Amino acid sequence: MTKDQCIELGYVKKAHGIQGHLLAVFDVYDLSEYLRRKKFWFAKGDNPLEERSILSIRPSKKMELILRVEGVNDRNTAEEWVGTSIFLPETELPALPDGHYYYFQVIGFQVVDERLGPLGLVKDFADGTAQDILMMEYEGKEVLIPLTEAFVGKADFESRTISTSLPDGLLEAYLE
Repeated sequence: MTKDQCIELGYVKKAHGIQGHLLAVFDVYDLSEYLRRKKFWFAKGDNPLEERSILSIRPSKKMELILRVEGVNDRNTAEEWVGTSIFLPETELPALPDGHYYYFQVIGFQVVDERLGPLGLVKDFADGTAQDILMMEYEGKEVLIPLTEAFVGKADFESRTISTSLPDGLLEAYLE
C-alpha cells in the first residue's frame, strides 16, 4: 500500500496514559464510522506506510479517538508516535450521505458559478480557521473560496462540475 492509494484521516496528537495509548485527531465527516476499524496505516514524515492492527479504539473528544495500536505498549513508545499521520485506502473509505463528497474526488472538476458560468478547475482544498477552503485556478491566479453552503453547492460527478454562488467582488479581489 502506498500513500498515493490512501487518504490521510488524521494524526497522532499525543501519548495518552502510561500503557501506550495514542490520542489521535481525525478530520473526517463522521467519526463514528471509524470506531469499528481493526487496522489503519501509519506513516511519520516521508516514511513509507506501515499497516498496524488496532487493539482498542474509543472516542475521546469531538473528532478525537484514543487508539491502542499493535506494538505500542508503553508511554515512551507512544511519545515516539506523536506527529504520525493516519491513513486509510481510498477503497475502504465509508460511503458518504447523498450530496456529500470527499475532497479528493472533486479535484480537477470545473467550477461553474450560477451567474458567471465556468471559472476554472478545483486545484486543492485547505484547512481554514473558520471553514475549509476550495482552491481554484482563475485567469492564472489562485482563488480561495470558503466552503460554505452559501458559496459552494453540489458536485456533479457525471459532468465533473461543482457549482458555486460567489459573492460580488470575490474574483476581482484576486485579479488586482
